[in-house]
Amino acid sequence: MGREIYEKLDQGNFLSRDKKLNAYVSEIGNRILAHSNKASFPYTFSVFNSSGINAFATPGGYVYINKGLITVVENEAQLAGVLAHEIAHANSRHVADIIEKSKKLNIAMLAGIIAGALLGGGGDASAALAAFSMAGAATMSLKYQREHEEEADRLGISYLAHSGYYPAAMVEFLKIMKQYEFLSKTIPSYFLTHPGTDDRIFYLESLLQTEYRRSGGAANIVGNIVRMQALITPDAGDLNKRRGQLAEALAKAPQNVDLLYALAIVNDQLGQTNEALENLKKALALAPRDEDVLKSTGLIYLKTGNAEAARFYLLKAAAINPENEQTTLALGKAYFAGGDYTNALKYFLKLQNETLEGEDINYHVAMSYGRLHQMADFHYYFGLYLKKDNKTQSTLFHFRKALEYTTEGTPRAAAITAAINELSVDKRKKPAPKPPAREPTPE
Repeated sequence: MGREIYEKLDQGNFLSRDKKLNAYVSEIGNRILAHSNKASFPYTFSVFNSSGINAFATPGGYVYINKGLITVVENEAQLAGVLAHEIAHANSRHVADIIEKSKKLNIAMLAGIIAGALLGGGGDASAALAAFSMAGAATMSLKYQREHEEEADRLGISYLAHSGYYPAAMVEFLKIMKQYEFLSKTIPSYFLTHPGTDDRIFYLESLLQTEYRRSGGAANIVGNIVRMQALITPDAGDLNKRRGQLAEALAKAPQNVDLLYALAIVNDQLGQTNEALENLKKALALAPRDEDVLKSTGLIYLKTGNAEAARFYLLKAAAINPENEQTTLALGKAYFAGGDYTNALKYFLKLQNETLEGEDINYHVAMSYGRLHQMADFHYYFGLYLKKDNKTQSTLFHFRKALEYTTEGTPRAAAITAAINELSVDKRKKPAPKPPAREPTPE
């Protein structure tokens, strides 16, 4: 069931495809797992595309953390505390128990309810429910019971402490949530699925005073929480607030590369290009081989139309990590912008088999082939690009043009012919549109 819910959420584009962010959350989660009474099933940790502050676990070890939650934690230990709490829920089968009591819910309904809960209500949640064709389920919810919360806190704080983090981080996160509720005048979605916050704070503080009175622990182990937060674009209304927070922190630690990098990213998001480049160059002076800083500098130069400067910094980033997809894509775009279509194509083709968020690599490959006057490949890849958008008529046009330019009897010709035949069959299967209803003739 958990796997099916995960697939529904993934197909609905509710899950982040940022590999670095997902790897970071997974590394912390797996560290917690190594110090827990791990269940017999493998765990999957995913970042949910929502600025709402929430986390949830589903049967089978599927744990979801909202982007919004990652942005509000003050350190890694607080994020680890949330993961420990959710792992405890999963190990204890709390969600499975809730679902078993709601036998009328099917997989699509459960996926929609979970998406709605993580999105935190309002228009986004309604859209999630609509996406799963279940608007009528808006009144349903998956909410842990207080006894579930007590058990998850008791087990979670143990997992957290044994993983090397300071256990008080769990209480700190709940207090941040209480402060958030007071300042925003709205109930964070975390409280809607995780009830009894005041009781939880009291219970955890009693454990800290007794069981964990002498426990130490680290605030950061995997590291780079500030970098990970920089990967998440805040809501437009929160950008200036975030800039102020980073500037204040930087005033206390002016040589902190992570803070300089994070502030530069926010500057860029606010359209403050000069300030962004200034902060990135300060960061590079302190850390000249920092891949993230080099890549971001190149990306900003690319955005401003300076393809030569973009290539300079992006090539340095690629030399450090040639597998970074974002750098590879940006290098392709930088070479294309500079008129070097051969090198642009080389970088785009490296990404042929990758799924990139917000990008279709077939489009870039097609445009490069077009500029190189290789028309068979241009039409073929442009057809693949259109096919993803279900533009059957246009796809068939470009595939047929590709076939005209392709040598008969080659594997490519056979592949194009098969694709044309498949699309032609699908087109014939589609029912003809119904004629519009006639207006009644007035008597």
